[in-house]
Amino acid sequence: MLVSLIGTAYRYDVQSLCQTFFPCENFSADTGRVLTVTATPDSVKAVFEENGKKYEAEQQICEKFDKERFAVKKAVYLCLEKATGRSSPWGIMTGIKPAVFYEKLIKNSGRAAADIFQNDYMVLPQKIRLCESVLRNREPALEALGENDAGFYVSVPFCPSRCRYCSFVSASTQNEGRHIAPYIQKLCAEIRGKAEFIKEHKIKITTLYIGGGTPTVLSSDQLELILGQLRNSLDLSGLIEYTVEAGRPDTITDEKLKTLKKYGVTRISVNPQTLEPPVLKAIGRGHTVDDFYRAYELAYGLFDINVDLIAGLPLDTVESFERSLCRVKDMAPQNITVHSLYLKKASDFTKEHSVDPVAQSGLTFEMITLAEKLCESSGYLPYYLYRQKNTLGNCENVGFSQPGKQCFYNIYMMDDLQPIIAAGANATTKLDIGKKDFKRICNTKFAYNYINEVHHAT
Repeated sequence: MLVSLIGTAYRYDVQSLCQTFFPCENFSADTGRVLTVTATPDSVKAVFEENGKKYEAEQQICEKFDKERFAVKKAVYLCLEKATGRSSPWGIMTGIKPAVFYEKLIKNSGRAAADIFQNDYMVLPQKIRLCESVLRNREPALEALGENDAGFYVSVPFCPSRCRYCSFVSASTQNEGRHIAPYIQKLCAEIRGKAEFIKEHKIKITTLYIGGGTPTVLSSDQLELILGQLRNSLDLSGLIEYTVEAGRPDTITDEKLKTLKKYGVTRISVNPQTLEPPVLKAIGRGHTVDDFYRAYELAYGLFDINVDLIAGLPLDTVESFERSLCRVKDMAPQNITVHSLYLKKASDFTKEHSVDPVAQSGLTFEMITLAEKLCESSGYLPYYLYRQKNTLGNCENVGFSQPGKQCFYNIYMMDDLQPIIAAGANATTKLDIGKKDFKRICNTKFAYNYINEVHHAT
């Protein structure tokens, strides 16, 4: 798509809205679509052209909102809505944290916030209710926040294989297994360095999260090296929760779970993504439905368990998605996280054009709506929420929990409420949360580069 901006500079917002209607749109090539956005002191006009047809929309610049930026987004949205005949459940919202934005609206506008969100930002009422629920259900995490508290994140960027929807910077153990031993050695050294920084600044670690990749792709002995280093380096007496992403059921063994338990882990994820065998095969998961049940049974009673499902996967239908969700719900894990499929640029699905984003969008929205109703009717509370670009149906990802079982790390990290000290490849340390000079310090992405780099405390 060719995008021309005249009198305005909000290119990122314009392109994000375009991707709402045309996921994975290429803005550096002529795709036959042309969008022209023209701003004057009083108004913004958007004109979209495709196949000889032209669609227009104009929005007055209003002092009530973020003036020109709001008018640009509204004009583009209304124009593309006319052109496609489609709309977004989140209206002109393009940010990843809609509940946080809604919270700011409430502080500024009080009881009028819901009307503004619905009528001006064009957000569906059901999404407004979701935001209100999330803000309400995250309160225990906010109440537990202390002044010098922080989370600690450890990255283990290895997986048995890469799923077809994934583009995370994780290395397949089939190809990159030789890097695991030196990676662990370097990771432990970085943990020791970060521990010195934590001690020097009198930081209290209250949440600890080991993610990936799939950390349980490591052997029990390899896991023990990392877990032992964390225990020896950090003061963990103030921990509220300790999470390890077990992720792939085919990596979970009784021995590994006993190792996690030995070192005080309280919460794990066991993520089938679907319980439909044809869908599992289509997404390239290397495990069976029985593998998930076996892994879940091994972990049951030892940890709080989170189970991930993805809405919008190829070959999945609303009915088969409901079957998966109901089976998981009946197992009563403490957390259920429902993701919307989003088309990552480097994933197999995107490169092969094997998913039709328009055809799948309606199904994804139905699945997400169903998930919210079924989870909440079964006593699961939505407690954290985030969105991504190129998501089917422009839907969202929501974490649900049993009462009192919210994952505090997810809330703190996603809404930038707590500093995060991070170690490992592709890990990001966040400091000075809430300040204008909020800092993000990012480690190098790839494991083989990480191994050869020199790391400092922050």
